[in-house]
Amino acid sequence: MNASLPPIDAPVLVEAVDGLPARLRKKLDDAAGRFAGLAVVADGELYTVAIDDATTVTLLAPGGVVRTAAEVTCTCLLAPNCLHRAGVLSNAPVWDASAAPETTAAATPETTAATTPETTPAGTAAATPAATAAVEAEAAEEPGDELGVAQRAAVEHVWRAAVAVLGDGVSGSGTVARAALLRAAHEAQATKVYKPAAAARVVATLLQAARGDDAHYRLADLSDAMRELLLVTHALRTGASTERGAARRQYHVEGSLRLYGLCSTAVLAGTGHAGVVTYAADRDGRLWMVADVMPGDARRAARGGDATLAMGETALTHRGFTRAGLVVTGATATGGRQLGAGRGVRAVTASGAAWHEEPLAGLWAEPVAAQVHRAFAALAVPVTERTAGADLLFLTVTVRGTDGDAIQAEHADGTPLTLRVAVDHPALGYRENLRVLGRAAGLRMLLIARPDPGRPGTVLPLAVAPVEGEQWRVDGHADLAFDRLHGSQLPQEHLRAEVAAARPAAAGPAGEEVWRPAVRDPALQLLSAQVERTVNGGRVMLTFPAGRGPSDATRLRRARLDAGAALLDRLVEAANDRPRNAFGRLGDDDGTAFAQAWLAAATYADAAARALAEASWLG
Repeated sequence: MNASLPPIDAPVLVEAVDGLPARLRKKLDDAAGRFAGLAVVADGELYTVAIDDATTVTLLAPGGVVRTAAEVTCTCLLAPNCLHRAGVLSNAPVWDASAAPETTAAATPETTAATTPETTPAGTAAATPAATAAVEAEAAEEPGDELGVAQRAAVEHVWRAAVAVLGDGVSGSGTVARAALLRAAHEAQATKVYKPAAAARVVATLLQAARGDDAHYRLADLSDAMRELLLVTHALRTGASTERGAARRQYHVEGSLRLYGLCSTAVLAGTGHAGVVTYAADRDGRLWMVADVMPGDARRAARGGDATLAMGETALTHRGFTRAGLVVTGATATGGRQLGAGRGVRAVTASGAAWHEEPLAGLWAEPVAAQVHRAFAALAVPVTERTAGADLLFLTVTVRGTDGDAIQAEHADGTPLTLRVAVDHPALGYRENLRVLGRAAGLRMLLIARPDPGRPGTVLPLAVAPVEGEQWRVDGHADLAFDRLHGSQLPQEHLRAEVAAARPAAAGPAGEEVWRPAVRDPALQLLSAQVERTVNGGRVMLTFPAGRGPSDATRLRRARLDAGAALLDRLVEAANDRPRNAFGRLGDDDGTAFAQAWLAAATYADAAARALAEASWLG
């Protein structure tokens, strides 16, 4: 049957690339591009790719993962150091054994005592039950205040690999550069420097998506990942931090919990992970989450709502849990309140609560300004280190109109909002559901959403429900990723035959503005564009002016963004400041000064954009 390539352990690709002669390394990216369109035939754990009539590459994936180089063979005479084998492996997703997410095992007193609440530095969550037995048995190491010699060398290795990728950009960083980054990540993992190792793997995965023309790849995602990688690595190599991260997500005992299901949302990450995250609240209104995120694509995310909740004896699906409740004994959780599902956890189904009932109603009672401050503070933290639900907003809104791509709405306190699609993929229901809701002008609803840090006054809706007294034909609420809304489910008096056109502004009965479109600072976008332009094209992109007229730094100063202008000047200067040999030819430096200048500009641009978006909420 036709299939996709199985995930491979990172050292498998590294070994295949290292085994190639120099003359073949230069041809590797072209070969990978040619092989990307070849059919993959799966027969149990055996995957075959026919290169031509006489050459076949075979991958053995016990348990669904290729873990050793010996499990990949080629029928050509140059094997194993052949272009066919390395080219096929270049197109395979990379599996990360150390960051494999877990549903947790029961925490024993011994492991709990040694465990500090931490999250995996790898952007994933949830694992198969088979992996849970060793999860909490592997307690966190207790590192000293300073890195050891091997750890410092590993961090330096990651830094050099990351700097090389930044200097060459996406256009110049092929499989060889990606393998170098994975090799450095593997070395850091082996020396227990987990945080930069995980960040390097994320960048390597996004590089593969960029080079492979993945439809869901976004340059902004790679720019953010590169900033995070350089930030954590720079802090370790300069002594500004000794935070190494943890090998595994670590759980501690929470005891008994009475949980009320809230909502489920799909996860479709650019790192090749997909699944579902479900939120619940306890009696005190604290939010908890259950995650089932594994390597996969949009099809796995679309099926996530109907996946069985891995917790105790309950047979609830994730969607079912959001409309019910659980009584959990022996509960375990991370410091970020992600619940585990180990052998010691017991859970039975209980009654749930509507959104307008306690304890859930209290989530919507929090003032919007306080919610915005909390959510934007959470957005400044890496996703794996956030507290469950800290980045969520609980809003009561009225639909005012739509332009087909976004809904204009108004919060109960008069704050104008723009509602945009959270994840734009046809396998998920976000876009179609927003189209249905956009037709219902005047519709009042409860909304769970995340703020969009790049668009002031904009939220990404995850779930909706009628306000108390409104009658919708839905089962309590609608998870916009999984449930499919239809006009017949909404109050008919709000529906319009035609989509209401968006206007620059609308006046209410007393002449007040009902909503305003989200705006962005054009000067700040100039700096962000230069940051992303560098990631895409490398250092050379800054050696040429972006266009005629005043420089971007001059425009930033005119907008009174003097710090941004100074950082951009420093970045351009560092890009052009390269040594020359005795013959006047350009040489090469180690790229550190350029990488530090880019990191400073990228950090400023990110912080300024989030500050602008947050300020727009507060009017």
